[in-house]
Amino acid sequence: MLSLMSISADNFNPHPRLIEHLVGKKVFSKSPLIVVDVGARGGAGREWSVYGDQYELIGFEADPEECDKLNRVAPDNECYYPAILWSKRGKRRFYIHEKHPPTSSLYDSDEEFLSRFPGWKPFMPTRKVLLDVTDFSSFARKNGITEADAIKLDAEGAELEILRGLGKGFEEKLIFVSTEANFRPWGKGSAGFAELDIFMRERGFVLGDLPIFRWEKKATSPYMFTDGIFGPTDRGQIALTQAIYFKDAVIELRDPKKKKRWSAERTLKLASLLELYNLEDAAIELLLEADRSGILKAYDVGKMIDLLTPLVDGKEATYDQYVEHVRREGPPRYIAGRRVSQAEYAAHLKKMREGK
Repeated sequence: MLSLMSISADNFNPHPRLIEHLVGKKVFSKSPLIVVDVGARGGAGREWSVYGDQYELIGFEADPEECDKLNRVAPDNECYYPAILWSKRGKRRFYIHEKHPPTSSLYDSDEEFLSRFPGWKPFMPTRKVLLDVTDFSSFARKNGITEADAIKLDAEGAELEILRGLGKGFEEKLIFVSTEANFRPWGKGSAGFAELDIFMRERGFVLGDLPIFRWEKKATSPYMFTDGIFGPTDRGQIALTQAIYFKDAVIELRDPKKKKRWSAERTLKLASLLELYNLEDAAIELLLEADRSGILKAYDVGKMIDLLTPLVDGKEATYDQYVEHVRREGPPRYIAGRRVSQAEYAAHLKKMREGK
């Protein structure tokens, strides 16, 4: 959904020091980060630009005209395909929303549910067509795609079916997943977050982040979001998320059989993705475990961990300095997402208690 992605796309680290270091050292030059972008309308997310020319993006967009437009302006390391992904090959009805094309879907819209929100009519299909669909595994074999590190899904309810179509080979290769999910599906028969989460956990992924987006019902909010449709609001029923999952490499590195899956390059790709999405704690844990496992002997792990370490009183600090600071001053405190000192946080709590 375009309105959701335009918001969630900003939820990444704008100054990833580790990634800048790794890219500067050309760590990924021979083995670029391979990103699969399903539902690529509007082009690749700008977060990938931090990898410079050391990433490759394979995009899928159901709208052929949009896909052609993307390919005309795409850099050499991005390629977009006018294919519709699903769990298997075949034909399925595709419901076209001419009043708001980004929400066109493989599922018919649930009018009974959607009509309870303002600006719901553009989410209703104006026509339907029978189109070819394919699973990613079959498409990859046909088009010579052999690798995939990360996948971003924005497929209007079809995310779980697309994941089912990866096949075991790509399931094991993936280390990072960013997927839209509905808490209350608005496409008839589509899966919700609960089913998707079970699928991911069964395949060794852990949930890293779960931004919550709400829809306020028209009973109290007659206002529409953009382009005459409703979208995320400050209050209301929880509706959507862009869930972040990553492969639990720490557990796999402790398993003698699964440890073989983790080369130095694959480990550093995951650490960089974790940093990109503000999960530096998980990235540091991964590098510490990989260092103990001996797979990063060619790298200065201490320096990389220092690059992931949060600031201390607004200044860069080593990991050891940060740990000592936390032991002395207590855990980090935040106000509206901004890290603050213990004194500022205490003053904030006092004002809240006094109702100011």
